[in-house]
Parts: sequence; C-alpha cells; structure tokens
Amino acid sequence: MLRNSICCAGWQAHQGPAYRECIAMSSTAEPAVAKPSLATGAKLTAETFSDFAERLKFHCNGQVVKWHHTAAALFTAQVKRVTYGYEQDYAEGRVILLEDSCWFTPNEYWNDLDDEERAELDAEVQELRGRGFLELDEDNQFDFLGERDDHTVTGWNSHWEVVSSHFTKEAAEAFIERKRHDYGELRVFVECQHYAWEFEAIKEAIISGRLQYVEPESKELAR
Repeated sequence: MLRNSICCAGWQAHQGPAYRECIAMSSTAEPAVAKPSLATGAKLTAETFSDFAERLKFHCNGQVVKWHHTAAALFTAQVKRVTYGYEQDYAEGRVILLEDSCWFTPNEYWNDLDDEERAELDAEVQELRGRGFLELDEDNQFDFLGERDDHTVTGWNSHWEVVSSHFTKEAAEAFIERKRHDYGELRVFVECQHYAWEFEAIKEAIISGRLQYVEPESKELAR
C-alpha cells in the first residue's frame, strides 16, 4: 500500500476575494519587486531601500489599505496545520488513520491499495454488507474502514500557524516561494499591528521619509 502525505505544496493569499481582485486590477500601479530586492534577500543599498520604502508605502498607506482594512499591516506567512482526534460531529471532516498514513476520503484510501489489497477489502465488504466497497455510500465506507483492524476513523480540524512575519506582501510571498518545500499548505495573511508601537513607529518613519538610507563611510561599515 502506498503511503500518502497530509501535506500539499502551495499557498494562497487570504485577504479575501476583494483584496486579491484589487491587487490584480492595480498590478500596473503596484511597485514592481525590483531585482535586486530586500524582499528576496538582496543587500541593503540605496536602490533596494528605495524600492522597499515604495512597496511599504503602497501596502500600508496606499490604495489597497481599504481592502485589508488596516494601515498597521504586517504580512505573515502561515502554514496550515491539521490535528486529529476530534468528535466527528465537531470536526471539519473525517480522516482514516493507519500507522503513519492518513486519507481524507475512502476514495483516497482505495486508490492507494494494490490489486491484492482491493480484492481483500472487497471480499470483506461483500461478506458483511453484501456488496462491493465502491458500492457503499461514503458514510458506510468510513464506518466499515473504522471497523478494520489497526484502522481509526476520527475527526480532524485545521488551523493556521504563523511561520514568519514581513513588512511587505512581496517579502512574505518570496519566503513562501523559497521555503514551500519545507512546509505544507502556505498562505499570506495580513495581521493588524496597531499596538506594536515600535514596529509602527519605524514603519511610519520610513514611509514619511524621516528614516532614510545613508551610504556608509567605509567598506567595513558596508559589510
């Protein structure tokens, strides 16, 4: 039997359909992520700082603020975590557990069986239910699998966990692109940092131009 994974690569921006639509419609107005860019790990220079300040202003003091509902925005990369063991009536869904493997539908479970295992399962169902496994409805398939030796059918719920936090959306997206292989399903989510006073003070100083990049006086300081 093949062992499938609970994780799938990918990410989604979760600011909502209106926000995603605004980003798409304003793509010509949104400052492009220049190369090199602080968002992708480039060194701090006058060019990369200027690019960063423009992007920061766009997301925290520009036209998209009304869509993510806060000027005190912090862009977080979040990973979806799934936990098991819930009462099925209070869960998002059901899952079939066997040793280190899991399947979220009986069909996924069936597809992972080889021909011999399918024949064995069908014979069991035929003997006890008078029909083949695939002829049962999904509820009865879950019930039957939960009765098999070493199998557990239980409820699952999911939550989103912050992995990293960023000043701009582009930096959060770049993190996800770079690290997607280390995590499961990822998304960008906007958190409100209104009461993070140090964070907001530094951000406002950059946006207003009071905090600026100054060329170092020596190569030692530039390192």
